[in-house]
Amino acid sequence: MLKNYFTSLWRHISKNKVFTFINVAGLAIGMLACILIAQFVLHELSYDSFLEKSDRIFRLQLDRFDKGELSTQWASGAAGIGPDLKSNFSEVKTFTRLTKRGATLSTGDTFFREEDLYFASEDFFEVFSIQLIEGVDSLVLKEPFKVVLSESMAKKYFGAENPIGKTLKANGQTEYEVSGVFEDLPVNTHMKIDALGSFVSLERLWNDPIMGWNWDGFMTYIVLEDGVDAEAFEAKLPDFVETKMGEEMRKYNAGMTFHLQPVKDIHLDSDFIMEFKANGNRQSVYFLSVVAILIMIIAWINYINLSTAKSVERAREVGVRKVMGGYQSQLIQQFLTESLFLNLIAVLQAAGLATLLTPWFSGLTGRELGYQLFLQPLFWLVLLGLIIAGAVMSGIYPAFVLSSFRPVEVLKGKFKNTDQGILLRKGMVIAQFIASITLMVGTFTVFLQLRYMQNEELGVDIEQTVVLQSPSVTDSTYKQKYQVFKQRISDYTEVQSVTASTSVPGGQPDWNAGGIRRLSQGEDEQNQYRVIMTDGSFDESFGLEMVTGRDFSDDVSNEHQNVLLNESATRLMGFASPEEAINDRIFFWGDTFNIVGVMKDYHQESLKKSYDALIFRYNDAPNGFYSIKVQSAQIPDLMATLEADWKDIFPGNPFEYFFLDEHYNQQYKADQQFGSIFGIFSGLAIFIAALGLFGLSSLTAIQRTKEIGIRKVLGASMFGLLRLISKDFILLVVIAIVLSIPLSVWIMDSWLQDFASRISLSWWIFAVPSVLVVVITILTVSIHTIKVAMINPVSSLSYE
Repeated sequence: MLKNYFTSLWRHISKNKVFTFINVAGLAIGMLACILIAQFVLHELSYDSFLEKSDRIFRLQLDRFDKGELSTQWASGAAGIGPDLKSNFSEVKTFTRLTKRGATLSTGDTFFREEDLYFASEDFFEVFSIQLIEGVDSLVLKEPFKVVLSESMAKKYFGAENPIGKTLKANGQTEYEVSGVFEDLPVNTHMKIDALGSFVSLERLWNDPIMGWNWDGFMTYIVLEDGVDAEAFEAKLPDFVETKMGEEMRKYNAGMTFHLQPVKDIHLDSDFIMEFKANGNRQSVYFLSVVAILIMIIAWINYINLSTAKSVERAREVGVRKVMGGYQSQLIQQFLTESLFLNLIAVLQAAGLATLLTPWFSGLTGRELGYQLFLQPLFWLVLLGLIIAGAVMSGIYPAFVLSSFRPVEVLKGKFKNTDQGILLRKGMVIAQFIASITLMVGTFTVFLQLRYMQNEELGVDIEQTVVLQSPSVTDSTYKQKYQVFKQRISDYTEVQSVTASTSVPGGQPDWNAGGIRRLSQGEDEQNQYRVIMTDGSFDESFGLEMVTGRDFSDDVSNEHQNVLLNESATRLMGFASPEEAINDRIFFWGDTFNIVGVMKDYHQESLKKSYDALIFRYNDAPNGFYSIKVQSAQIPDLMATLEADWKDIFPGNPFEYFFLDEHYNQQYKADQQFGSIFGIFSGLAIFIAALGLFGLSSLTAIQRTKEIGIRKVLGASMFGLLRLISKDFILLVVIAIVLSIPLSVWIMDSWLQDFASRISLSWWIFAVPSVLVVVITILTVSIHTIKVAMINPVSSLSYE
């Protein structure tokens, strides 16, 4: 029986090579897209699932409020919450705290700036099941001035030598003994750590137990006991916060709320102050999952459409089989077997292509996807399920339609496609193009939003700017050295200006200060602000505009007693106008400062975020970044000169730099990757839909060969024939356009909600994709219509 099935299948394929290719190609492309997107989605959903206690590990995320309004959201929150929860709640099994303290580490003549250096409390390796290659997890962080290195960092500093017992010096001052080495963190974790210093080292250095609740910048992770309900435990925290801080918060009209973040959800659901690194986005993952499903549906619809449309040509075969005693169940088995075989071929092709394209797709997504998906038994089970589901879903309807033909009518040549079958095919074509048009609108919207953010006026000049990381190894002569360095490089003709600051455009300022208010205001009117320390060249170097007052000057004595505000800060501080702020005084952590100028708002961060309330303080040599405006033609030679000057003036400090425009645009990297992925797979969906339309219109033209021949004999023009064949398809596309517009508006408006500065969904965003689909439809249908119309009427009229 199976031999008979495959003999029949081979004859059918040999006779219909083009349609078989279209069927298999459409399915293969659809499955390829699904496999690639599945790799990305499963990778994003796998973050931190390798941790043994992942279902019981939670990060304490902190929201701070001023006057009842949310002011800041911290990944690195209050320092004292962890120890106090452990002491007061039996539900907490253990906890660990981390705080970032980047430094230049050195051993002998080997030194590197390390940004991913954290200090962690002693139970870090008990909370996180990260394998120690050297050392005992309960001891490596127990004593002061100990450091645990990642395997890669240990090799970087000590090569093949055993690093245990050796020392590293931080910022040329404090020595830390290497007490352990841990395996490099896997790529699918929200953490990014190269080295861990013992937390007690900070307590010793600062002579402080670090238990304050108003001291933010510390990540706290807790492990709950088995069986503890996380939501019920979180509900206890407000009363505990009230007990510890209620009176003080009411005094300042402030508030704080802690949330338990499941460690496995952090990567997709967290974008707060002081994250380890840029996280993913759950919405993007869901969007791409929907795209994968739509592509697969479009591919299956193509198969169903083409199979049922070809049913007329197989009608006589079915009639003969029935006359020879074939049962309907056997015919259904035959056609399902054919469908299963074609789906199997498509899946094998898709899997092969996915294997070849995985490195390219990894680069596109910015994730190290590897081939782990192909090594999981579950993947092959899902793939098998995809083959069976695809065969059933795409073959069941054609199987029943073909097997239900009445032999008498078929053998007399009276069989025609049923009205129900025609309506179903039309409905599926409409569904295809609703999905395709929606994806096109989405791609267009994403592209326009990204272009808008990259081209919109920022209010700050970031072009032709090289930024040097300021020295971390400093001494009492640092300010003098900075002035020497600044003066030396300012004399170069290629250098237009030099300024130093604690932050540069393209990232959130690290200094977040609360408790700031005007002297005329009470303590309950204080607020939080972002603070940037700058020298006197900052505004001029970045082309910032003053609304009123003056900017900083290095020539003004006691300039450190003055501050600048941006427009957002003046509004938050309660000034009716920028002019009113001039010469007013503010209270800032026990000191008072005079406001000498108000700066026009500029986008310190990406256009995804609203303007921040910024306060600028003066320092003649702030430590953080040196921003140098340069002329483009001489950059390579200039950088070599700058490096030589750097090594001369700041020995023991690595020379590291970046270009500010590239640094600023890194904020859009995740959105650009999403846009590229979305665009490519949307293009694939449209291609599959067009492929199906190509096959369907070809069948339509062939089945109407006699009709076209008769119309030609009667004097029909080529344009008339094109209009005759294409009008039905164009009507279906028009219906799809009408139905897709409200769906597209709803989906893309939801996506744009994440952007503070966003484009408007103008009518032409929907018109351009719609016109494009109509053009594709006309061109696709015209190819086959013209081909059939060019046949000699004598041949057309004899066509069977």
